[in-house]
Order: sequence, then C-alpha cells, then structure tokens
Amino acid sequence: MGAAIIRSPRAIILILLFISAVFLTNCGGGGGNGGGGGEGFMNPVPSVAAVSPKSSKQGGAGFTLSVAGSNFVSGAAIKWNATTLQTTFVSTLLVTADVPANFVSSAGPDSITVVNPTPGGGPSNALNFTVPCVIPPPAPASNQSKARVGAYYFDGWAGPLTTMHFEGMVNGPFQDRQPLSGWQDNSQCAVEQGLAEAHNSGIDFFAFDWYFNVQVTDPGENLNSALQITHTLPDRHGMQYAILYVSAPDFIVGPAHWNSAVTEWLGYMTDSAYVRVNGKPVLFVLNVGQVRLEFGGSSAAVAAALQQLRTAAQGQGLPGVYIVGGFGTPSGSLGLEALDDGFNIAGQDGYDAVAFYGYPFAPTPVNGMLPFSMLSAAGHWTWDQAALHCPVPFIPTSMAGWDPRPWNEVEPTTGDLMYYSRTPQDLATFVSDAIAWTSANPQMRPEPAPTPPLVLIEAWNEFGEGSHMLPTVGEGTTYSDAVAAMLTGP
Repeated sequence: MGAAIIRSPRAIILILLFISAVFLTNCGGGGGNGGGGGEGFMNPVPSVAAVSPKSSKQGGAGFTLSVAGSNFVSGAAIKWNATTLQTTFVSTLLVTADVPANFVSSAGPDSITVVNPTPGGGPSNALNFTVPCVIPPPAPASNQSKARVGAYYFDGWAGPLTTMHFEGMVNGPFQDRQPLSGWQDNSQCAVEQGLAEAHNSGIDFFAFDWYFNVQVTDPGENLNSALQITHTLPDRHGMQYAILYVSAPDFIVGPAHWNSAVTEWLGYMTDSAYVRVNGKPVLFVLNVGQVRLEFGGSSAAVAAALQQLRTAAQGQGLPGVYIVGGFGTPSGSLGLEALDDGFNIAGQDGYDAVAFYGYPFAPTPVNGMLPFSMLSAAGHWTWDQAALHCPVPFIPTSMAGWDPRPWNEVEPTTGDLMYYSRTPQDLATFVSDAIAWTSANPQMRPEPAPTPPLVLIEAWNEFGEGSHMLPTVGEGTTYSDAVAAMLTGP
C-alpha cells in the first residue's frame, strides 16, 4: 500500500496513522490442487464462517462473492448450489468468485459451499445467500418525535475483505461483530437494509464520513461508497442523510481542491432527502483546527471558504449551508484549554455550530477495560463545558462505545489498549441524557423548540472500534432495540 492511512475519524483525531500491509499467500486462479506432496497426504475439509455479500436484490447486477473461513487450499472452489464458480484462492482463510447477474434473477435462498480438491478435501458446511433482499418493514420508532437523531456512519466497509478495515474481525476473535447485513456495505441491498434498520431504531439521518480521495488507499476500496449508493436510491426508507467532511493528511481538500469539493457537496445538498438545519443543508466538518491549517493558518481564509460554499448553495436555489465544526479531545488528561481552543476556532472561522465526533478519553488511561460510566461521564463533561464556553450552538454526541481491540489502536500518549464495557441500556440512557441536556440548555440548540432537539450518536457502524449500534451476529438487534424503546417511551 505504501502510504499512511486513517482507519476512522476518531483515529484521525488521535493522529493515529497506521501503515498496514496485507500479505496474500498463494494468490492466483482456482487451478491446480493443494497437494502437500508425500505419500498419504490428505487435504483438510474446509469450513465456511461468512459470505459477503449475504443477499441481493432479485434481478440485481453481478458481483464478487467473498467466502471467509478456514482450511482453504489452492484449488478450492466455491459452489453456488450445484454450480462450481471460477474461484480465486486468496489465502487459507479467504476465497472469492465473480457471480454473474443471472444467478440472482430468481428467488433463493441459494447454498454456498467451498470444496477442497482431493486427496482428502471435500465440501464445507453451507451458508445461505438470500434472494430477494429482505427489507424490514417500518416499526413504531420510525415515527418517533422525541428528538431528531443523527448517527455518524463510517464509510469504510466497501473494499475487499483483505483491506485494513477488516483486519482482526473477519477471521479473527471479533467475528461476532459481523453486521447481519454482511461485512461489506457496497451493495444496494446492504445499504437499504441499514437505512431501514436505522430508521426503525428511531434514527432520522446518517452523517456519512466523506473523504476527498485524492490519493489511492487499499485497491478496490471506495471510502464514499455507501453515501453514493444512498444518494441514488429511489427508496431510502424514511431516512435522510448528510456529509461529514473528514480532514486528514491523505484526504485534505484545502484551497487547491475547495471548488471541486463544493461542487460535489452541492450535488448531494440539492437532494430533497439531504438534512436541513434551520432550513439549510448541513455540512459537518472534522476538524476545525485541521481545516485552518489547510488554509495556511488563516481564520479569514477559512471564513471566506465557508462563505463561498454558502454563496454557491444560494446559487443553486438553497438558502445557504449550515456548517457544523468539530474537533478532537485529547486522550488522557483532558484540558479545558484544548476545548477552548476548538470552541474559539469554530467561532472565529465562521462555523454555525459545534459537534464532536468521539471522545473516549479517561482521566488516567489504563491497559484494559473501563466501565461505560466513565465514557458517559466524559460526554457529559464536554457538553457542560460547551454550555459554558462555546460561542455558537452545540449539538451533543453520545458515543455507542469504544473497543478498538480488533485494530489494536493504543492510546497515543501511553501505549495502552483501552476499551469500555457496555450494554444496550447504557447506550439508550446516554442518548436520553443528550436529549435531556438540550432541554436544560435551550440556548445551545441550533433550532429552538418546538422543533425536536438535535442529537448525534457516534456511531451507527464503527464496529472496528466498538462504537456501533447496527445489528450484528453477536448482539442481534439489542442496541437498536434499546434506543428505539427509549425514543418511543415516556
């Protein structure tokens, strides 16, 4: 890969730049056999743990099917029902095959197995591929009016299962984090399922992480895939969407590319499903300090760029753009001075409001697990400091958790691998607290009552960092159900 790459917005905040390489063994076509030489050698029987994608629209396009498991050997073949597909052996843990469109032209389910060649070998267990795509029907929480709830969406799950984002999960000890819709979200079916599930939990919109892809990351990876698919869908199942511009060394916009970014953003903002705040399409930005650096450290230059975006929106018949700036909170001992710096930059540079992404700090970082109450306390502290020091409106964010063990993201100042316990009720209570905070601090709200208060969740699908609420193999729908119950309760 050769370039430093950011896993997620929170990793950007911590300036954790990782160089990751995936070493593929025995890459190539499906020919040959897995013989190890020697009299009496027998190939193992393979085992299948996951298929990705897991479902397709009936009559949908062809796609690449990835099958993860164990004991695959060179010459292993994926079978779709009784048909053997031309298979690529990636490693002992992964094989892939291109599935033609006619395979999903009729309803399934279809059986997926992997067969190792003789001697020995044989077929694996079978997993189902579902046709047509099953979209959950609306649930009561999809009509909740207690709050306007947005969830950040990490758009890093569209690449091959060999990319860095799937490390430690697909065939590692955290396989239970597999979303019920499948590991990848690069298909219409997976995106629609996510939209419907989120709306049924009471979420009103996704704020998609958006990356200015001026540099190549992992081959085949599109960091804006789910956003692009959502934009093209004829049915978004009641959900709206917005953009979170993630500024990072590999994805900097800056003056040289600002016009291009503005043009792309407006292509989304003119969509009737794009989120409005005070009648204006909203742009979330992470982070305000980095953006100022991109513009030569000049507050005036940033303010002019933001005004350029607003003016361009007015030229498209929009009333402007509501721009929400975010910034990071340092790990370890959190200083009020760092918060004040961020608040002041947001006020000086012309942002309309402030919202954080994540803040999984602890007063004293440890190597191991901390109670969720400490993560919640960190959130409450940042909200209260905003009420005292932020010169513009503030949108509270509730973190869904923090457990970066799959990616071994250690604390930058101490080297500790720190994570938090959590339960579905912990998350539901934290989101409820954010709603209550807006009632206690009406002067900080972007939109006054009787408009429902605006709150954010970090995140819908940061399952690499354990900050997620999407339905997974291990947790089912327990987290989304708990949030839905809170939002529809008294």
